[in-house]
Amino acid sequence: MNQQRVNLLSLSFLLCFLLIIIRLGLWQLAWGQNFQELVLRQSYQFKHTQPQPGLIFDYDNFPLVQNQQSYSLSIYKPDLRLPLDQVFEQLDKVAPNFSSKFQTHIEKFKQNSKIKWQTFDANLTLDQKNQLNLPGLGFNSKISRVYPEGGQSEYLSTLERYYQKELRGRSGFSLESKNALGEATLTKKNWFTPPKDGVNLHTTIHREIQYIAKNALLSGISQYSAQAGSIIILRPQDGALLAMSNLTPSEASNSTQLTPNISALFEPGSIFKPLVIAMALDSQTINPNYTCSQCFKPRTIGEYTVTNWDNQLHPNSTLKDIIKNSDNIGMSFVISNLGLKNFLSYTHSLRLDGQTGIDMAGESKSPTKSYWADIDLAAASFGQGFATTQINMISAFNVLANQGYWVQPHIVNFTEYQNNTHAIPRPPAKSIFSSTTVTQVIDILRYAVKNGVVSRFNTQNLDVCAKSGTAQVAVGGQYSDSATIASYIGFSPCYNPKFTMIVTVNNPQTSPWGSSTAAPIWFEIANRISPLL
Repeated sequence: MNQQRVNLLSLSFLLCFLLIIIRLGLWQLAWGQNFQELVLRQSYQFKHTQPQPGLIFDYDNFPLVQNQQSYSLSIYKPDLRLPLDQVFEQLDKVAPNFSSKFQTHIEKFKQNSKIKWQTFDANLTLDQKNQLNLPGLGFNSKISRVYPEGGQSEYLSTLERYYQKELRGRSGFSLESKNALGEATLTKKNWFTPPKDGVNLHTTIHREIQYIAKNALLSGISQYSAQAGSIIILRPQDGALLAMSNLTPSEASNSTQLTPNISALFEPGSIFKPLVIAMALDSQTINPNYTCSQCFKPRTIGEYTVTNWDNQLHPNSTLKDIIKNSDNIGMSFVISNLGLKNFLSYTHSLRLDGQTGIDMAGESKSPTKSYWADIDLAAASFGQGFATTQINMISAFNVLANQGYWVQPHIVNFTEYQNNTHAIPRPPAKSIFSSTTVTQVIDILRYAVKNGVVSRFNTQNLDVCAKSGTAQVAVGGQYSDSATIASYIGFSPCYNPKFTMIVTVNNPQTSPWGSSTAAPIWFEIANRISPLL
């Protein structure tokens, strides 16, 4: 009997020992990772350090985008020493209108006893935070973007999206050992990776020109009862963007995530004509003395008839006459001589069938056509039947201002990090038209401006090479009789120009013609910005 007890006791000890071994094995093998993580959480403190996003400046180092540190507010009911009503009274004294701003959340927080914690995105300043030193209140810091120019810089959102990686920087991390009181200890190894702040962007934007252009555009849209309007101003020699704006009558800025100047497609209309003439002259499919011997009547192409915008005929028109009178019939014969193969080759070289590569997010690509009927080619000579963007059109027209060379438009000149600057690499300028061709087209454009209806707007007698245009808008696959886009594009002076500018006005009600809507806006801006450049 005693031996049985001994055996039973021995067996019990053995089983307990085996159970302990198994338990220890489970802790070591199966649950070891969890325990290691628990130990790390209890003995180490992990911290995340937010970097400072990069700033954005205009060409003269004026800040267009800045950072501002602000604080959100959290209220924890169990730690409060004052009644909730008194807490919110104190908040309203320090941050006026706090209660009215968060009225719905406050009422729910007061009435529901189960809600112990509530956070308010109050954007408090550091001074306001320091004044609210009350038990039960907590604060979390955040960095907000501030736009000193407000609506003057509506293009900045797409710029920030394009350079978001560079602007954002890199977060910092630290892993510090701590004692039972949560205090850092120096006897154990700590890990620290410092944050890397974002780079600063220095743009080519001329703030005063931007202001002049935007206000003239807004005034013109109102005056001509237009649906919207857009403007781009480039420096011809390198494609630097001096100003860009897109507005509607009731807006000081756009709330969309896209910038229509680079994302909205439109048919350019007659502002495209000088480029077609340049193509024909450069390819030597016509000569500078070309005369349209068939311009005494409308032109029939299959079942279609090409007429002029005012139904007038201009027999024996020269190239100067064709541009001055914006003669569609004459242009249809010019492009017939040019031919489809040459036309597509030049449009490809001018990037009109692709993207410019401007450093802004959301640039659209012009749709390509796989089939060109004869009437399609004729319509293309006066800017109808194909679509492009405003940035694409001004970049192509700028070739005439830049002695035949295409340059990539851009908005950022260089980046800056810790006082070190880095230029943004750009593709080399590409020769499209010969200098002889450019000289011939400049002579035509200058003549058209001086002898055309727009001359009355040139109050400062500037040397201008430009062209107006009006394009019908396609609605549901057919051109609308009422919806139009009026445009004016050009550069000044005609040689060694200071700027190239395009103005488009969407659906003006006072007059559909670019010569009487977009052109006055163009000249008003040109007269005011010329002394600044």
